[in-house]
Amino acid sequence: MSLPVFITLFVVAGLIVSLVRNLIRPSMSFVMAVFVLVIFRVISIEELLSGLSNKQIILIFLLIILTAGLQRKIGKDFFFRVFRSDMSPFAFRLKMMVLVGSLSSLINNTPIVAFMIPYVKEWAARKKVPASVFLIPLSFATILGGMITVVGTSTNLVLNGLIEQAGYIPLGFRDFLFLGILVSLAGILFMAFFSHKLLPQNKENKSYVIEHLNEYIVETVVSNTAPIVGLTIEEAGLRHLKEIFLVEIQRDNRVIAAVGPNELIRAGDSLFFAGNTQSIFTLIQQNKGLELPEQSYVKNNAFFKLIEAVVPSGSPLIGSTLKECDFRNKYRGSVISIYRKGEKVVGNLGEIKIQAGDLLLMLAGKDWRAYNNGRDLVIVTFMGEINAAENKRTILPILAALGLLLAGVAGLMDLFVAASVGIVLLLAFKAIDGEVIKKSIDIDLLAILISSLAIGLALTKSGAANFLVDSMMLSFSGGSIPIMVVLLFAGTVLLTSLITNAAAVSIMFPVALNISEQFSMQATPFFVTIAFAASASFLTPIGYQTNLMVMGPGNYRFSDFFKLGFPLLIIYSAICIFFIIKYYNI
Repeated sequence: MSLPVFITLFVVAGLIVSLVRNLIRPSMSFVMAVFVLVIFRVISIEELLSGLSNKQIILIFLLIILTAGLQRKIGKDFFFRVFRSDMSPFAFRLKMMVLVGSLSSLINNTPIVAFMIPYVKEWAARKKVPASVFLIPLSFATILGGMITVVGTSTNLVLNGLIEQAGYIPLGFRDFLFLGILVSLAGILFMAFFSHKLLPQNKENKSYVIEHLNEYIVETVVSNTAPIVGLTIEEAGLRHLKEIFLVEIQRDNRVIAAVGPNELIRAGDSLFFAGNTQSIFTLIQQNKGLELPEQSYVKNNAFFKLIEAVVPSGSPLIGSTLKECDFRNKYRGSVISIYRKGEKVVGNLGEIKIQAGDLLLMLAGKDWRAYNNGRDLVIVTFMGEINAAENKRTILPILAALGLLLAGVAGLMDLFVAASVGIVLLLAFKAIDGEVIKKSIDIDLLAILISSLAIGLALTKSGAANFLVDSMMLSFSGGSIPIMVVLLFAGTVLLTSLITNAAAVSIMFPVALNISEQFSMQATPFFVTIAFAASASFLTPIGYQTNLMVMGPGNYRFSDFFKLGFPLLIIYSAICIFFIIKYYNI
């Protein structure tokens, strides 16, 4: 093993460990990995930065912007026209999966899931059915539908970027369509008939909190003779309390949320504290003039507004504590409970580092600020009219942009041109604005995509990919082509279950390329193999963002994904491998 091969494999192994253990932010893991490769001259700076000019990478962001424009115009009326309240749970689950699977073939699946979660939860609540029997099927259906076209998931475009960078013809419409439809139909039918038997009927965290609200929040009243009357929150010693925090003040039928340090305390104010209940009662005994009311407003009114939000991958909150990111002032909301992997996080909430997939239960007033910022938090509680119904003036450009996208996907025009013209059209008719474009440009995602291309190049250039293929063939006595397809598929599935699918594709692409060279045959079937295997994120919530998004709202554990995902993966894998071998005659 040469030094470049050793360094490359060592760096890739370190990247996998960092992503699996969540040691630092995923984007930082990728950036550090590629800079180590640059320092040891496995790749050059020019090769690293070449990803910035890669057509497929730019196309990903064009499609994200276009998707944002299309998705934000779908409102509540659309959902309740499609899903009537008199539908049976089976009919709802089947219709929902068919709809989101179809939409995911054209629109990025992350915003589809973000849009659907609150409405699915609301429908389930109306029917008194646990939302947990619908949310994993929602995520899995979007993953399946995303494989029908090249634009259905960014992973396909990342792969095409690697293929173009290597000088090969990118995968096209027909490489995804037939197999994508097959696995989507099979997967949706399987989940329609068996998901309710394999998934738990979990009670919502929000419902539990409401029923036990007095265990989370204590209401106190400032007496007329209290020594803290006329003092600010800071002066009264209520700003930096241990194990508790002041959530809100109710004053004369007015709610003051996310109370600032300079807020003056008045006699008769109702102060609401959250945290360790015993610590709250200790505070009351400190002769500050705080008393417990005879009739708790919490008990009678279930407090003000309880909101659920999930932390998506790439959120700037990840890795920070609530105190470090000044959550209360920034978002005008107070977190009262955090759920992670289906369990309530214990300890001082202000000191807990936020992770991707965390479900935050918070109290918010009318000036709630995180509502329209889907990059930071994804709201998963139905809160009335999330998107207003659109007028005819904006529907026409939306339909035209969607038509351009269809033409690009079908190969009737260049996809890059179709996406660009679609965005210009939406801008011209004010269906999107500069703020939408700004929010769509995710620096973390850009860093991951460019780094993925660089890692794929390093594996090829260093000879590490060739070393891995030679080892595989030696282990399986030369190995026939079908056996190599099975090994390639299994290896990619394993990686995508542990790390992001973009990382799995970047690592396995050079391996697929070297296998095709070893057998002196067309590389397309091997590229298709890793494309479909990289999106087989059914075993854990880690590898795919939509899985993380539904984990908290569904109150799921890791094992819940495996219970439904493992049999689905067997069906998916069997169809993919059999189709690839037969369709490409290998």
